[in-house]
Amino acid sequence: MRKKRMIDRLIVVAAALGLAGQVHAQDESSPGTDLNGVYYTQHPPATLKPIDGHPVPLTEAGRTALAANAPKVAASKIPPSGKAMEACIPAGPVRVLQQPFPLEIVQKGKTVVLIWEHNHTWERVYMDEKPGPDVDPSYPGFSVGHWEGSTLVVDTSSLNDATFLDNNGLPHSDDLTVQRRFRKVNGGKTIEITATVTDPIMYSRPWTVRTTLPLRPDMSIEEFVCGQNTLETRYTRADL
Repeated sequence: MRKKRMIDRLIVVAAALGLAGQVHAQDESSPGTDLNGVYYTQHPPATLKPIDGHPVPLTEAGRTALAANAPKVAASKIPPSGKAMEACIPAGPVRVLQQPFPLEIVQKGKTVVLIWEHNHTWERVYMDEKPGPDVDPSYPGFSVGHWEGSTLVVDTSSLNDATFLDNNGLPHSDDLTVQRRFRKVNGGKTIEITATVTDPIMYSRPWTVRTTLPLRPDMSIEEFVCGQNTLETRYTRADL
């Protein structure tokens, strides 16, 4: 099963990269909204704040894990020299929302792929399927999706516990599940992403964050080489 999933993912990402950069015409069999395109904001949220205005609901185990993560967070900061000290691992489906790098969505029929420029992470969304019980934990996890009107709902599970939820070291266990909702707002010029975190070990209740990314038809996914790309490089790009 693991080998088959890996082969499926390689086939899908190859197809997605072949579609990227083309003019996307939505397949008639695909419901909802055409989300194809590149989305990017120069200034993502510095901290993840629950949309209900309350503090992040850490349990005692969560507070202990957050304190234990502090040295790892300090080691991953970019020093004044501007040389990258980023860990060469994927950010995960929540922390990636804090990274100032584009997202490309490739959608055609039942195929939906999320391509994050940061660390060249990509996610296949298995539409109208259920997560398999034998899926191995991974950095991006296993995502299944469905449409609720014009909103793409993506439920992600089978995540390993090797990532943080934000740049400040918010922890999670391997019981984490994340539901993301993607919908166009602002007359289709912006995509809104809400992410609901459920992890009964680290958090006393589910909590939700929101971010928005403007559509950028003038941009494309660029090369990302871990250890060379820095926040400074992204912020000073001439095409911003």
